Amino acid sequence: MPVWSLFRQSVRTQLLLLLCAAMLPLLVLLFRQIYLERQDAREYAYGQVRILAQHTAQGLNQLLLDHEAVLQRIAQRPSVQALDGKACDPLIGEFVRVYPGFTNLVVQDLEGRNDCSFLERKITPEQLARVPGYVQARTTEGMTVGGVALGPLSGRWVASLFHPVRNVQGHLAGLISLPIDLEVLGGRMLAAVPANALVVVVDAQGRILMRSQDARTWTGLPLPGPMQTMVGSSPGTMAAVQSADGVERLFAVADVPRAGWVVLAGLPTAEVFAEANRSFRWGLISALGLLGLALLLAWRMGQRIVRPIDALHTAASQVAAGHTQARVELRAGPRELYAVATEFNRMLDSRERVLAHLAESEARFRTLSDLSSDWYWEQDAQHRIVRFDGRIEQGTGLPEQAFLDKARWELPALNLTEQDWQAHRALLDARKPFRDFEIARLDAQGHIRWGAVSGTPVWDAQGQFVGYRGVGRDITDAKRQEQERMRMSLHIEELSRRLVQSQEDARRRFSRELHDRTSPNLAALRINLDMLSQAPPQQRSAPEYAERLEDMRALIEDTTLSVREICAELHPPVLDRGGLLAVVRSYAEPFARRTGLQVQVLCEHAEVRLAPDLELALFRVIQEALTNAAKHAHARSITVQLQLQARPLRVCITDDGVGFDVEPALRERRTAGLGLINMRETAEFAGGRFSLESAPGQGTRICVEI
Repeated sequence: MPVWSLFRQSVRTQLLLLLCAAMLPLLVLLFRQIYLERQDAREYAYGQVRILAQHTAQGLNQLLLDHEAVLQRIAQRPSVQALDGKACDPLIGEFVRVYPGFTNLVVQDLEGRNDCSFLERKITPEQLARVPGYVQARTTEGMTVGGVALGPLSGRWVASLFHPVRNVQGHLAGLISLPIDLEVLGGRMLAAVPANALVVVVDAQGRILMRSQDARTWTGLPLPGPMQTMVGSSPGTMAAVQSADGVERLFAVADVPRAGWVVLAGLPTAEVFAEANRSFRWGLISALGLLGLALLLAWRMGQRIVRPIDALHTAASQVAAGHTQARVELRAGPRELYAVATEFNRMLDSRERVLAHLAESEARFRTLSDLSSDWYWEQDAQHRIVRFDGRIEQGTGLPEQAFLDKARWELPALNLTEQDWQAHRALLDARKPFRDFEIARLDAQGHIRWGAVSGTPVWDAQGQFVGYRGVGRDITDAKRQEQERMRMSLHIEELSRRLVQSQEDARRRFSRELHDRTSPNLAALRINLDMLSQAPPQQRSAPEYAERLEDMRALIEDTTLSVREICAELHPPVLDRGGLLAVVRSYAEPFARRTGLQVQVLCEHAEVRLAPDLELALFRVIQEALTNAAKHAHARSITVQLQLQARPLRVCITDDGVGFDVEPALRERRTAGLGLINMRETAEFAGGRFSLESAPGQGTRICVEI
């Protein structure tokens, strides 16, 4: 049956189908919940067996690493390196007595002679050669872990550890072998395994080393076929596999890297999914019961709804036939149908009022569009203009009739560029709202005029695209004003830059000229003073002569120092050589001595260099801020913080002075003083942002961010 034909069935049938459809998601959710419960049970069990496998593998791996460390220390003892069976290292005997697990430790040379052990029976070279791992150990650098085998002396299942022994020349001369009793090791490592869990440890050849259940029966045997597929899988793999005892278990795998062993830990799947299976049975019974009850209720509801719907159908048919005075009368039925009937009757009453309001709105819209400087447009799905209102001819140069039933790019008289055409078409083809799309055209006099068009797509009740509605306006005057402002801004910026540059050039010339003119004179005076100081002692003994000499020397030194400070303030040479941090520090030291203030300069990245113009501008801001703090702030300390690698770059000058009200100072140019104005303009000319924070009694903080 086609889907569309279902909606032509009776209300009773549709209610039954609707309830069945409503129950279907519930059933799906039920089965999904059951599935999730099984997944949770599986994940929980997998987490348990994974932890059990990993814990067992880690314990075995750590045990082997500890044994390797012990064997390595034994192999490095001089008496062991000598490989003299008649002079065994006595410390090994003491070690064996303290640690019984090393009782079977044997030290032999490569030919199996010079046996140094504390066993009652000595193992022969032939017996040792048959132990798994012995041949491999003769060519391995570190400890070798052998596979499962029957001990030649004990007759028990063991796994042997081999460690090379090197002589004083560093050549391989012998081996240390240590058989580990697997039954004892398994009893110790697997003692904590839960009774319902199974843990199996196999070697690289797939033979069982340890088993938490029936270890004596299975040790040394190959792993059963179904479980062999788990051995080659990656660590963390989980799978349900049937064990040798016929029980299906959920197994996890973990590796023992030091030995190449594999640990398999599993739980019976029957126990894992027992609770989930019970939930499935009860859920299925509950779902079938709810479905039957829902069908019964749907049948009863259908009986009560059919009669009122027939009454609604009769009234709607009369209205469709033109009898607008028809009304719906209900005597019985659901409350919702009474509400529908009431609204249906109110709809008929308000129909005439709506039509009247619609005509009034249309007239009001046309009046507003005629008075507005904008124009309003509509176009169909093929981008053809179907309606225009407003001052279209003043904005585009063409009358409304030229646009109707045409797309804009079909009107060459608009004199638009191909690039604007393509961009406008791309906006329309995207079928998305757009705002203030600018289009340039040439008017009849050849002048450029700009227009801004905004539009939004229109969709019908079925969601089909039917066209666009939008508004346009002439923005020629605004564009020209904007261009004029940009030209003026660039002109002012260029003039300001030239002014600052000329000021700096003048300062640099004055510094050089002052230095060239005064330094030779001061040097000559110093030479004359030295000559006078070399006069005979009888002349220098006169008190007035010595006092005058000292006064002249102090005056010359003070004059020289003052001249240098003036030169440095006009254009510090350190700025060209060492950068911003160097010039700030070189300026802060004499400034602190001269003013008695404590000046601290902080910077995390001393090696950072900036553009020369930027360094100079920032130094002028710091110089002006320090001068203002010394003159007006009555501060005790000043902190200059440079963050040269931050984004944005940041320079802050903070003092603990008396502070002032920022807002009045910035509003009044005379109150602010030239210092604040110069700092702000210097920061803005450099492309940065100037900020000032201060309050009476709370100091002042000046920051520049670029």
